[in-house]
Amino acid sequence: MDARPNAPRSISGVFEDALRIYRGIGRDTWLLAFALEFAAAIPSIAWQRHLMSALSSSLEDPLAVLDALSKLPSSPLVWLLTLVAIPVYLLLYNALVANVNWTAVGQPAAAGSAIAVGLRTLPRALLLGAVVTCIVAVGFVLLLVPGIYWAGTLQLAFIALVVEDTGVSQSMAVSRDLIKGYWWRAATLLSYVVMIELVAYFAGTLVTGIAVGLFGVDGSAALTVSQMLSLAIDTLIAPLTAAVYVAMYHDLKLRRQVAGPAGRS
Repeated sequence: MDARPNAPRSISGVFEDALRIYRGIGRDTWLLAFALEFAAAIPSIAWQRHLMSALSSSLEDPLAVLDALSKLPSSPLVWLLTLVAIPVYLLLYNALVANVNWTAVGQPAAAGSAIAVGLRTLPRALLLGAVVTCIVAVGFVLLLVPGIYWAGTLQLAFIALVVEDTGVSQSMAVSRDLIKGYWWRAATLLSYVVMIELVAYFAGTLVTGIAVGLFGVDGSAALTVSQMLSLAIDTLIAPLTAAVYVAMYHDLKLRRQVAGPAGRS
């Protein structure tokens, strides 16, 4: 299957291409998606468990609750898990993007080859992540709007890094060039995924609430059910998000080729 467009597509057309890519992914890509979200979930679970433990004996005393919350950032285990999870997450994310792109262009998608891509691009991904985070953070400090705009213009930087094997500055330049003139188009496409994810999380919350109501599970059990459902939902959504980015990347690449250096369509 080659899901790359041969002519510029409408917003709904690009999303249809993303769905075709999503439906075409295989077992290896699903394994990478699960590993990616599992790596992201570990520090999140640690934070939640640490919070539950800190609050369990102080819920009746507001001052004790505030004291427990103030001590959360000092947990060395939680911070260690978070610091370890960041490079692992970036490695697996790049691997997932590689596999999704291979599916999009009709090439075999293998987890081993994708992980090799993730390892090769990891140093650049770490630097790119740090630079993009700083740029967006500065933008949010500057009255919020610049941060939102810059986040939108750089959203394809990691796709360019993996697909084109570019460096950090070139990846950002490719993303800015592709998004220029199409910021709202890109934001609309991404909003489709956000809406699907919100509906999925609402369903997960509803299931957790039903489990608590029917079976009378305690807070710890309810948290476990919620975490398991979140992991399942994130695993299902991660390849779709990557597919939308990949489909958007190929559509905007084609639009730039059609427009040529002198124009923008």
